[in-house]
Amino acid sequence: MTPIGEIYTFAFVTRITTIALGVISYLVTGSYDTSTDIILPADPAYHHLRFLNIFVRWDAVYFLHIAEHGYIYEQETAFFPLLPYIANYLAQTVFLPLQSIFGKQYTTVVVGAMISNISFILAAGYLYKLTRLIYPVNAKLAKYSSIAFCLSLPSMFLSAFYTESIFALLTFMGMYYFKKQLYFIASILWGLASLARSNAIVYVGFFIYEFIINRHRHHSIKSFVSGIFQAICYSLITISGFVAFQYFIYLQYCEDGATLERPWCSHMPPLVYTFVQKEYWGNGFLAYFQLKQIPNFLLAMPIIGLSVCGLWLFISSDWTRWLTLGQVNYASSADLTFSSNQATVYMYLWAFLLFYAITCMHIQVILRFFTALPPLYWYLAQLWSQGFQPSATKYQYWTANILLSYFVLYSLVGIILFSAFLPPA
Repeated sequence: MTPIGEIYTFAFVTRITTIALGVISYLVTGSYDTSTDIILPADPAYHHLRFLNIFVRWDAVYFLHIAEHGYIYEQETAFFPLLPYIANYLAQTVFLPLQSIFGKQYTTVVVGAMISNISFILAAGYLYKLTRLIYPVNAKLAKYSSIAFCLSLPSMFLSAFYTESIFALLTFMGMYYFKKQLYFIASILWGLASLARSNAIVYVGFFIYEFIINRHRHHSIKSFVSGIFQAICYSLITISGFVAFQYFIYLQYCEDGATLERPWCSHMPPLVYTFVQKEYWGNGFLAYFQLKQIPNFLLAMPIIGLSVCGLWLFISSDWTRWLTLGQVNYASSADLTFSSNQATVYMYLWAFLLFYAITCMHIQVILRFFTALPPLYWYLAQLWSQGFQPSATKYQYWTANILLSYFVLYSLVGIILFSAFLPPA
């Protein structure tokens, strides 16, 4: 079997295992929260399908409602349409015959979960291929990176009716084609990703870095202006999904004939997303810095600590490179180690998202927020490849084993809690 075939197989096995454990957990513990039981069929004819409720927990309740009814409530606009709309379309067309077995709602649930799990498996493969491009002679790092992705902490979220898996797939695909200099394809994929999750809009940074920062010193003024133009064009495509969705909601709430004009309609720009995040979810700069949120910060601390250590390893290997945005570098073994120059732009992405997660988000969501972040997996792969080789020091050996144990145990506990509709979410 080829290396990428092994990755696909391992990803498939982890999804089957995750779902099986989720079903067993649900059958044993039941559901703590009744939200899913309320919105899914109460007909006794579908009672034997209640185990499928494990795919509809927390935010998935919103995604299912959006898939069935569209955007009815303002707070639902925090959840983007790509996954629910695709799931609804496929449930009403390609998988319509399944409705005779599962009923209309459960068919939508099954299709949504199917999209997530297929996306997850494909994402593992694209992460492997991307890593081989960034670290071309380090096959072990690519393999361990994909394994780390397959053992992601929010494992059940990646198999449920959630956007994390399809977003990870579109993100990794975009990064892969960006690295191959197929910029239009990359921008299209990231534009679709911005219809799944808002944080895809930060990928405009790749085009700014590539066409403005990274190229201007090697070309004429004419070429520099051309680079700016290309960066703008590709960036507009990248944010197109996000902008289109905001405009769609604007037409519903703010145009003439709208039943109730909302305060955000008069904002400039009139973005429902920023309003909803603050109004309904309490997000905002330092808004989560409260004493009662200390447990959630402690929950996120391992990933925060891992990120800080990974970034420090990269930055400290060449301070000049970091401070000059990669324009001057003295790093050696560029294609062999985690600190490769090829990974520079991804490290800036990691640093920015880490800062944003700590200061502007519900911090416990960082576990899901980072599922589509390749450098996190590259750093884990670096630690594992060092710790599991015969020449490893005791420190490297124990670090690798502790991290592996933490990922496996947290994933197992997370599956049980998610299936029982218990926090954290």
